[in-house]
Amino acid sequence: MMNDLEAGKYSKRGVSSSKREVHDALEGLSRGLYPKAFCKVIPDVLTGERDYGLVMHADGAGTKSSLAYSYWKKTGDTGVWEGIAQDAIVMNLDDLLCVGITGNILLSSTIGRNKRLVPGEVIKAIIQGSMRFCEKMKAMGISLDLTGGETADVGDLVRTVIVDSTVCARIHRDKVIDNASIREGDLIVGLASFGKTSYEDAYNSGIGSNGLTSARHDVFDKRVARMFPESYDEGMPGDMAYCGTHDLTDIEPETGLTYGKLVLSPTRTYAPVIRAILESCPGRVHGMVHCTGGGQTKVLHFIDDLHVIKDNLFPAPAVFRRIQETSGTLWKEMYTVFNMGHRMELYVPPETAPVICSIASGFNLEAKVIGRVEAGKGRRVTIDSPYGTFTYDKNE
Repeated sequence: MMNDLEAGKYSKRGVSSSKREVHDALEGLSRGLYPKAFCKVIPDVLTGERDYGLVMHADGAGTKSSLAYSYWKKTGDTGVWEGIAQDAIVMNLDDLLCVGITGNILLSSTIGRNKRLVPGEVIKAIIQGSMRFCEKMKAMGISLDLTGGETADVGDLVRTVIVDSTVCARIHRDKVIDNASIREGDLIVGLASFGKTSYEDAYNSGIGSNGLTSARHDVFDKRVARMFPESYDEGMPGDMAYCGTHDLTDIEPETGLTYGKLVLSPTRTYAPVIRAILESCPGRVHGMVHCTGGGQTKVLHFIDDLHVIKDNLFPAPAVFRRIQETSGTLWKEMYTVFNMGHRMELYVPPETAPVICSIASGFNLEAKVIGRVEAGKGRRVTIDSPYGTFTYDKNE
């Protein structure tokens, strides 16, 4: 999507914020019943009911599990694995929210570990973390059922551990939120990724589960590389590996958290909030985007002949400012790698925006209008921030 950015630090570390090669590989494949929907919706082949669609989706905690491994080894804190379990689930759950699914979800987990380094106590902590998160969601009206999964010993392939999940759900076609409905005149309501909601136990830094390869290596210093060489790809250029200024247990002054806990903050789910919004505003949400891979430019995958202008973003939370300060990453690239303050955005008519903000407030979740949609040629996002004005086109 952005050739100039892909030459930056993120791509040198062997990962891609835009996943250009993945999207190219999928070119020509069916996008399902609603090509612009955030998740692929197919006919319900399980029941044959023509009024329903079926969604199966897979995602995971990504390289965040490598940081959890290092922090656990250094501190003995097994609680970080419960956060990793939540990350792997929420990265799927909140994708489903974007098409209108808020319950009756089946969940399967896949854990691949290096058994020599990751013992049973870690696997137990991850599984129990998954169970506790599902129970918490059920108590809030989000039906999420664990159906089993797979734990594989794949030390020849995995350095430490990788935690993934797959979800499956049905949805009535009349209820599908299709981003093809995003239109000129819509306002964009952003739901904050940071802070502490009424359903969270601690402050959330807002990091989510995207950009963790950059976050790990830009924040933490060579002490982590020396102590835990298994935590990264030693084929990475030396100046790209753990080139930050902090140890895992250094204290970040603004939040009072260790830098390890700051970057390991569990991915927040918006499920209880979105459920309440959809119940209160049926048919009034034109589109939803989970700002994961691609960060604030994610919406480029779901629009045509529209210009999305984001000129009232949340102030960048401490975690992202620290990453930028220690790395010197261009702010334009930061907005393509990280969510930078809101991880869920809703495209709605102007009269609906205050209702959504009010509902979110009831969960102690900050929400505000962060931008608008205008007519345009092609696909374009403009971000007007305190750090500069940046424009991104789909054909870059």
